[in-house]
Amino acid sequence: MNPEQIEQLERFTLSMVVQALKDYKDKAVAIFRAESDKAQDIAEDVTREALDEMRLPRIDVRLYGKVDVKKAIYAFLPNAIPVALMLDAKAEKGDVATVTIQMDQTSMRVRMVRKGQPVDEGGKLETTIESEDKTLQTVTVIAKYVYRELHSGYGLDKILVVCIPNGQLQDQYNPDMKHTIWGVGRHAPTRGEVFRVRVRLGQLKRIAPWRVHEIVCDHVV
Repeated sequence: MNPEQIEQLERFTLSMVVQALKDYKDKAVAIFRAESDKAQDIAEDVTREALDEMRLPRIDVRLYGKVDVKKAIYAFLPNAIPVALMLDAKAEKGDVATVTIQMDQTSMRVRMVRKGQPVDEGGKLETTIESEDKTLQTVTVIAKYVYRELHSGYGLDKILVVCIPNGQLQDQYNPDMKHTIWGVGRHAPTRGEVFRVRVRLGQLKRIAPWRVHEIVCDHVV
């Protein structure tokens, strides 16, 4: 696939995820309000349930990876294109400017400057996945649930749905360390913590506004 086709596929796949979460929004608000589990655990459950309810056109292929929801599906554009949808859920209080990921959750290289030092770290997802007679195009989506704590449960304020570009689009989104969508992640190398990086949503939206969606939620205070 050429870059234009990859972007078209990512945009279409993202739109399905966004619609699934919009359709499930009211249930998500009620679940966050009622549950006593950790917000992160609730976010993972809600994301799986929303995608299951949509009943995406499934391919009988098992996928592996360190994301919460892994689905092999078809995207019809109009021909059937096999997609490896890698969808991860995050839950955070307040921050709507970034999403934090591990390198297992992107097929891009991370090129940036950290504390005056150059960083060039390779993503660990494949840009495509071969399975039997199919080549599945990897599409990576993050669903970030922004919440606040209530006396009982959580108030879900919004869901940010972000499509991280496939590594085949590196030159368009992160060609070098000066032109980057990445920021320093929450990890401590001195303690041996896994390398993390933040996607700067403002920068990503400046390049491609469609890659970041915001679903506003109404909740009971």
